[in-house]
Amino acid sequence: MNKKSLLLVLFTAILQTAAYGQDAATYSKQGDSLYYLQEYESSAAKYEESLKLDPSNRDVVYNAACVYSLLNRTDEAFGKLEKLPGLGYENVSWISEDSDLEKLRGDPRWITLIAKLQANLDKRKNIGNMKIVTSDIDNFWEMYDVYKTTGNIEDIQKLYFDKRSAGLDAFTKVRVINAVQMEKAIKMYPEYLESIRENTLKLSDIDEKITGYFAKLKEIYPDVYFPDVYFTIGCFNTGGTVSGRMLLIGAEMMCADKYSPKDKLNNWLKGNIGNFDNIEQIVMHESIHTMQTLKQRNLLGAAILEGACDFIASMVTGYEQNSAHYVYGNRYEKGLWKEFKKEMNGDDYSRWLYSGNNSIGRPSDLGYFIGYKICESYYENAEDKKQAVKDIIEVQDFEAFLKKSGYDKKFK
Repeated sequence: MNKKSLLLVLFTAILQTAAYGQDAATYSKQGDSLYYLQEYESSAAKYEESLKLDPSNRDVVYNAACVYSLLNRTDEAFGKLEKLPGLGYENVSWISEDSDLEKLRGDPRWITLIAKLQANLDKRKNIGNMKIVTSDIDNFWEMYDVYKTTGNIEDIQKLYFDKRSAGLDAFTKVRVINAVQMEKAIKMYPEYLESIRENTLKLSDIDEKITGYFAKLKEIYPDVYFPDVYFTIGCFNTGGTVSGRMLLIGAEMMCADKYSPKDKLNNWLKGNIGNFDNIEQIVMHESIHTMQTLKQRNLLGAAILEGACDFIASMVTGYEQNSAHYVYGNRYEKGLWKEFKKEMNGDDYSRWLYSGNNSIGRPSDLGYFIGYKICESYYENAEDKKQAVKDIIEVQDFEAFLKKSGYDKKFK
């Protein structure tokens, strides 16, 4: 199944009611929950309800195909899968290895399907096909000015979410943001939002700089695929994420400067708000994620994957990592490694990654720092630097990668 988090799904209320009624996302979540309970017939029914409202959601189309495959309803599974090429789906690696679809791979239709998906993916090799989209930024500020006058939540929906780009549409699904959450964010951080307006509006002028960095990336990693980049404004829950090969950048998290008031931000935001001058670093970080083949992984693997993105992005942009977790990490590196090493084979990320405001006594996301240092050590110890870049981006065997990096020897 496509990148679902069991914990997220099971703790999502199965009978959740969305702000504007029972919507496509609600039916989809219900389908996800039923899938994990192995109630496949009921799961399929919920996915179908979702697709009636949002037929172009390729994640739901994909998940419905998985359920039909598990139910041995082969024709219905292919009926869904054959919609994917037209919806722009291109994750050939994932679909080729998904165990839910194993029964379908002997069918003659499978080869044709993969060829069409590969054709979608191959288009990404041409930098001329890459899109950099900032229309959601303009829509946000139009909405913001109206909402300040009316205080009407329907204006948030109508002027921002209803006018969303393909990137913001994906962002709302990946991060589950809506008009209710947006209203809370606007009310909570009005001074900060006003302070970043000018910088967010400058994003439309950095196309050339970003494409230049992607050209540099191709020099050190010829197998690069060029993603579409969407700058949006979210609800302060991520500076960047991915959906397929779309980069979704939360500009509200990445466009601060020295004049931006941060006193009312929580501790996690204070440590993770990025400066506008360095926004290209987050773009390049997220672009590396689109090139990684994500597998089930322990803490070590998750840290290496995040650290790899920071390391390669820094190579391309020349950006020096100076966020709170890097400053702290460099100061206490030896002790942190000893701590991390004890936990790295488990799947509890809570002290190292994605811990948000729950990190007490030290910065959150120190796993990024550990992963970066492992990748840095791997690169420095490699004779073939271009091959090292490829290894870092495409790493699969994390234990072998760590051993070859020689990082652990640094502290013996």
